[in-house]
Amino acid sequence: MSTDKTSWAQWKGRVFLAAWTLYAGYYMCRKDMGMAKGGAISSLAVSLACFGGMYAVGQLVGGTLADRIGARRTALAGAGISILCTASLAWCGQPILALLLQLGNGFGQGFGWPALLKLFGGWFQAGERDRVLSWWSTSYILGGLLASSLTAWLLLNTDVASRTSFHPAYLVSSAVLLCSAFFFFKETHRLPAVPPQIETPSKFSEASVQDHPWRQLLSNPRIRIISSVYFFLKMTRYTLLFWLPNYLTSDLGYRATSAGHMASYFELFGFLGPLAAGYAVQRYFNRRRMTLGACLLFALAFICLVHPMVAGSSAAGLILSIALMGIFIHGADILMSGMAVLDAVPQELHGRAAGLVNAIGSVGQALSPLLITVYVSHLGWTKLFDLFVFFALVAGTICAFGSRRETQFTSRPNRSALETASSSL
Repeated sequence: MSTDKTSWAQWKGRVFLAAWTLYAGYYMCRKDMGMAKGGAISSLAVSLACFGGMYAVGQLVGGTLADRIGARRTALAGAGISILCTASLAWCGQPILALLLQLGNGFGQGFGWPALLKLFGGWFQAGERDRVLSWWSTSYILGGLLASSLTAWLLLNTDVASRTSFHPAYLVSSAVLLCSAFFFFKETHRLPAVPPQIETPSKFSEASVQDHPWRQLLSNPRIRIISSVYFFLKMTRYTLLFWLPNYLTSDLGYRATSAGHMASYFELFGFLGPLAAGYAVQRYFNRRRMTLGACLLFALAFICLVHPMVAGSSAAGLILSIALMGIFIHGADILMSGMAVLDAVPQELHGRAAGLVNAIGSVGQALSPLLITVYVSHLGWTKLFDLFVFFALVAGTICAFGSRRETQFTSRPNRSALETASSSL
């Protein structure tokens, strides 16, 4: 379809579908890939911690590149790095080289989130981004679930255990990301420049944004609050995301197959959280994201508090608890790392802002394996859920504090995100 015959609504649909497909492909090269070669839990924890640290670096670099050279180029560059590193792991039999390739994979993976948020910030107005991002978030939630299922199938149906030098799971995941990247490239080719609508908020002068972008970003109180919340939230999310099966087998005595099925409810029901949050924040909370975030985090604290008792009562109670944790965590996740970030800064800083918030969250992600290897080994899983209660209460309190600043923000006219969009393409 030619550019001049494609309506803005059609272009928005193409942008959304292309971004959804690409980020689902990103997740295929991230979720559970560390399990493809097996190994001890301590070794896997080190690998995941290193991956999380390099992922944080990639977020900062990717956010800067998205603002400077464009979202589309940055997203494709990150996909290319991840594809090369992941595919190379298929023939890698040296632990040190494998770790280096995982670090490269983490670096490339970090480009995806800030680049695609930058793209959404350019194509969707502030009033419509909440629902758009809530539906887009299903890409990494369901993509992660698909990655887990695919990896498990490959482990069960190939003789990977008997081959120390070839690991087909990495080839499959990199091939999926390659196809996703090609689709994104094709659908976003020759994207038109959308016209700027509303000028930059008065607190951000155009000159200061261009000359001192990081200074403006780091001095933004809303970004500091969001980053603080996201540090605790992402640490909790990734601990549960990667280690629920180990908890179910080692502490509750489930078989490995049953534990995998039980853990999948965290994401299977978790995608409902962002959808509910996207609609509720506009209809019932007047775009007061911090207020809704505080409600979700305090609810999460309660679920984590009663989880040991509910989990021990019956399988149905365990499933309900895991599902509710997934809903509350994923709902708060997209509120903080997506919706709130894009409205906190002008469009020229969308990439850097998304990269900074997620980099700080990724520091928590990198620390999450230490909770398993140190905390659980000394105090047990039950005490770990007590720690989750503390994290959720701290994050919820920070959100409640930040909600006081939202009254002035929501009283201002909505900034359109269709500004200076040619720089985001």
